[in-house]
Amino acid sequence: MLSQHDSDDDLAAEAAWLSDMVRTWADEEWAAVELVDIHASLGEATGQAYARVRQQEGMDEMGDLVLALSTELMTSFDFYPTFTSPFDVSNKVVELLMLRSGCDVCCTSDSDRTAIQRFEARLAAERAAKQ
Repeated sequence: MLSQHDSDDDLAAEAAWLSDMVRTWADEEWAAVELVDIHASLGEATGQAYARVRQQEGMDEMGDLVLALSTELMTSFDFYPTFTSPFDVSNKVVELLMLRSGCDVCCTSDSDRTAIQRFEARLAAERAAKQ
């Protein structure tokens, strides 16, 4: 089951986190420099689609999220220039949410399991560099 959000701000924060995580995943998976901008767009579209889907009544199961998010992304983002699909991204979103909440996720690699820590370490380094 998906966690319930206490407020619109909580949902917006989770959508922003997913946006950044999907971008990071795509950048790491397909490291071609010319794809960096499309990965940013993919992350942004994913975060926006996630927020729209989660605002729907009764959206509290991971399976429902995969299907609804896939459908939303199919209609809101052009996947042609990417090396992925709406269903792959939706599955990755659910995997990331489960990993973030401490669940064991079947069939993940060490890289998948440490993605959140790498992402958070990068953010901390960026914040420290700005100070």
